[in-house]
Amino acid sequence: MKVFLDTSFIVSSIIKTDSNHEKAKKLIINEDLLNNECYISNLIINEIITVIGNKLGLTAAIEAYELVNDNFNILNEYEINNFNDKVLDVYRLTNTKLSFTDSSIIILMQEYGIENLVSFDKEFKRIKNINWIY
Repeated sequence: MKVFLDTSFIVSSIIKTDSNHEKAKKLIINEDLLNNECYISNLIINEIITVIGNKLGLTAAIEAYELVNDNFNILNEYEINNFNDKVLDVYRLTNTKLSFTDSSIIILMQEYGIENLVSFDKEFKRIKNINWIY
């Protein structure tokens, strides 16, 4: 099964004091989540490193980068023609309910045939044709 992992899930799984940390652990263990084809993008890496760096410091941010780089398939969003234009269209349609990066996830999932999304962002429940795992 192909699964796209959102920043909210990855950050929650790393930061033990995060309000969704236990939920993330349960998804990893009970759903055997990480034994699937897991995907992220460069924009997701940017968010992960920024959040982890701000909350836990440089060393933790570097460790988080190494973790995602070694374990997940990283999609290069800029290989998609007119990527930012397509993302902006989704961003417009959701009327800013999803961030630009979250809107990019929709495009990436469509382009790469990924139907499953793990995220704690409730706005994704509005998006059709996505199996939202939370």
